[in-house]
Amino acid sequence: MFTVLSGQQPESPVDTTAVSEEQARQFETMAADTSDNELFVPNVFSPNGDGQNDYIDVVTDGVTVYEFTVFTRSGTRIYHSLSPRIFWDGRSIGGKELSEGVYYYVIEEKGDSDPVEIAGFIHLFR
Repeated sequence: MFTVLSGQQPESPVDTTAVSEEQARQFETMAADTSDNELFVPNVFSPNGDGQNDYIDVVTDGVTVYEFTVFTRSGTRIYHSLSPRIFWDGRSIGGKELSEGVYYYVIEEKGDSDPVEIAGFIHLFR
């Protein structure tokens, strides 16, 4: 079982949602918003329980809802949340600890006429 953070909507524990080639091309063309809503996403973390850099926690206004999705390098969706908080502890949707490696993320702002959309890579070290 996995923990659902306040404001997050639980997802089905299916870890096999793949990204099509067209979706991958769209991810590559996403750029950080140039407005004041720019988000800083750390690109390295180490969820090893030592109390330092154990999770990704992106500072937001706490009100705007973001869709945060993490994929493997091969395009399999492994984590997803819809919440005002952008947070990831290195576990899959089903709560399984993921192995060290490089993961791809996409963040999309919901409910705005000109939404923030960013994408990039996160390096997970144990």
